[in-house]
Amino acid sequence: MSTELESDMNRYIISLLAANRVGIMAAVTTAMDELGANLHEASIANIQNFFSIVIAADFPDQRDPTLIQEHIEGICNAFNVDVCVKDSNVDIPSILSPEECDRFLLAISGNNRAGILRMISSQLGQDGVDILDLSATSSEDNQTFEMMIKIAVPANLDILDLQNVLENICSNLDVSVDFIGESDSAIISSQSQTRMFKL
Repeated sequence: MSTELESDMNRYIISLLAANRVGIMAAVTTAMDELGANLHEASIANIQNFFSIVIAADFPDQRDPTLIQEHIEGICNAFNVDVCVKDSNVDIPSILSPEECDRFLLAISGNNRAGILRMISSQLGQDGVDILDLSATSSEDNQTFEMMIKIAVPANLDILDLQNVLENICSNLDVSVDFIGESDSAIISSQSQTRMFKL
């Protein structure tokens, strides 16, 4: 895996979605190898037996997004994979630098009710808080849930005010929320597993 972008390479962000089947990753990486790509970063998720992956990879100059997408789709045709390619130089994300923010993990759990994520994410967006990562699971009877949200809070935002607002939102929904700071760690227990989170 490369850590620096070479001058004769262009970086593209590739997202893929398909029903989870053995061999998808092999097909994707084969297509990338044939295009002369160098994997930089990847993230994979499996939800409801569907496979999702986001890849950042460097490709030779002559490989344009259309060619990349068509080649991956061709190699992965047997898996019925949806492919999207973005140019990282065109679709530039507006993210906070480490110097501009403090990072926290929100551990949220309680009774599963419609609108919880909408209200929390709306408040975070209103305050300019960036959601870096999110995972959520509900119980088999769909009555309770657990959610972990990794956030980047602007340094000029009063974290205590944000914490109070989110706690008020959650208390009204009969849901608990815990703020875990960058220097802290917490063990979160569920019925199925014990997970340790450390930012």
